[in-house]
Amino acid sequence: MKQLLLVCFCCAFQQHVLSQSNLVRSTTGASGSSEEIMHGGDTYIIQQSIGQSSVIGTTDNGTYIFRQGFIQPDVLSKIIDKNVPLNLQITIYPNPFQERISLVFNENVTDDIHVTVFNILGALVFSKSYQPNQQIDLGLNWLSSGEYIIKTIANKKQFISKILKK
Repeated sequence: MKQLLLVCFCCAFQQHVLSQSNLVRSTTGASGSSEEIMHGGDTYIIQQSIGQSSVIGTTDNGTYIFRQGFIQPDVLSKIIDKNVPLNLQITIYPNPFQERISLVFNENVTDDIHVTVFNILGALVFSKSYQPNQQIDLGLNWLSSGEYIIKTIANKKQFISKILKK
């Protein structure tokens, strides 16, 4: 009897939680854009993304911000090292990949190579250092299907690109 009462209570509580109007349903994605516009001494930041039909506007000290849809945080801002030039020349293939991906350097590599892979939300999923070489083959078959960001540092330069695991 106590078990039946407990099950009924759990079902009723779950239904109450699901019926709350303050729950927000959203999806994550990297689509959308931002633009900063100056007009008449005011700065306007316009952000748009898929997912909402109207614009939401806020203001703060003369700066107007208009947002539309669900805006993703700027994941690349925490991946890119601002102190390292973003001009390392690499060719990646195949992309999309299934099990392995190859990095071919289009310049002579003289320093150690550091490769890191992040998921689309910016969490580190792979990191490894290699001796100087002109090509590196990465076995990433253990990754689940989806989009990832690969960052490679060599010769005091960095390369960042999206890769897709089938």
